[in-house]
Amino acid sequence: MIQRLKYSMIWIRNEVLMMGKISQSDRILQFIKEKGSITRLQAANEVGAFELSARIVELEREGYTFIKEPIKVKNRYGDTVRVMQYSLFGE
Repeated sequence: MIQRLKYSMIWIRNEVLMMGKISQSDRILQFIKEKGSITRLQAANEVGAFELSARIVELEREGYTFIKEPIKVKNRYGDTVRVMQYSLFGE
């Protein structure tokens, strides 16, 4: 039986920066800092966070400020839909 890892490591320039349990909020911040912004789909697929807006609220309570911009994207059926894109203010 394969046991899920409870701890993760962040690698930056081939060095271990931190070892320990990493929260979804921390992973979201790291993703935004690396990519510039995040959407709900990116959070679910690439970060493993399915409640992005809840994590954003938590981060705002910690003092982070976000730019929230509705953008248009195509869904899997080819329809144009609006999603919220979050980026850090001042970054």
